[in-house]
Amino acid sequence: MRRVLAFACVAGIGFASLTLAPSASAMGSGNPYEDMQVGVTYTVYQPSYSGGLKQTSTGNTGCLDGSDENTVVLYGKAAKGQLAVWEGNPICADPDGTGKVIGRPSILGQKAMVFAFCDPADKKEWKNCSTADVARYGGSLEVKLPASGSLRATSVTLVTSGKHPISYDQLVKVARSMKPVAGSSPVVGGMVRCTQNEFANTIEGGLSAGMRLDSVNAFGCADGWGYAVATISGASGPAVVVTDVFEAEGQFWIPKDRAQVCGTISPSAPGTRPADSQVPAAIWATACNTN
Repeated sequence: MRRVLAFACVAGIGFASLTLAPSASAMGSGNPYEDMQVGVTYTVYQPSYSGGLKQTSTGNTGCLDGSDENTVVLYGKAAKGQLAVWEGNPICADPDGTGKVIGRPSILGQKAMVFAFCDPADKKEWKNCSTADVARYGGSLEVKLPASGSLRATSVTLVTSGKHPISYDQLVKVARSMKPVAGSSPVVGGMVRCTQNEFANTIEGGLSAGMRLDSVNAFGCADGWGYAVATISGASGPAVVVTDVFEAEGQFWIPKDRAQVCGTISPSAPGTRPADSQVPAAIWATACNTN
C-alpha cells in the first residue's frame, strides 16, 4: 500500500543511494542544518517546531547527477511516530511517493501540497481521503521555499509516518516554522532578520481560520521596526492588500497596531511623519502612510 512504500523511502530501505550518512561538508557545530549549509548552494531551512518529536537521526543523500547532496533529518521513531525533513535543489529521491492531495496551504508565501497516504486499492478509503487521514495513515507536504541572499531556492518535503503520524495541522505548522539558517540576510534589532520569509511566517501565524496569505509584495526594516505589504484572501470575497507593522523582539517580529505606533497624523499634512510616531522615518511613509 502507498503508506508502507512511503515509509520505506524515508528510512532508506531498499534504496542504496538514499541511505543516510554523515555529511561530507559537516563542520561539527551540533546543528545538522547549519552543518549542511556549509557545503550546499541551496538555502537550508530549519524548523523550530517538530510536532513534539525529538531529533533522532541526521545525514545526507547523494545525487547521482552530481547535484548538491540532500539534507535529511529524522524526528521520532517509526514504532511510535516519525517525521522526516528532506531538503535539496533538486531532491534526488522520492521520499514520499504518491498519495492523494488533500490540502494546498500557503507556506511562507509559497503554495504547498499536502498528501495523505490513503490506500488507492481501497476505493472507499481513497474516495473519502481527507486531512484527518494524515494522522491515520501518514502523509507528506511538498513546497519550494525562496532563496536567501546568494543561495538558491529549496525544495522541501516533509513526511510523517509510523504507528502514530502527526496530524495535518501539525505538518503544516512544521513547514510554517521553517527559517533559513544562512546568515546572509541583515539582522535587525537583536536576532530577528529582515526577510520576506520572516514576515510571511509571522503574518500566516496570525491569520484567522479560512484566511490565507497569497503573497508578501514588499517589506522593509529600520532600527528594530519593519513593515510588510501582503495580499490576503479567504474562502469568499476578493483578495485584499494590507500593510502590517512589526517591532523586533529578540528573534521574532511582533505585530503592532498602526493606529498606535504610527503617531497622530495631521489632517493638514497627512504625508508628514508625526513627532509621536514610534516607526522610524526611514520606513514611515510606506509602513504608515498607505492602505
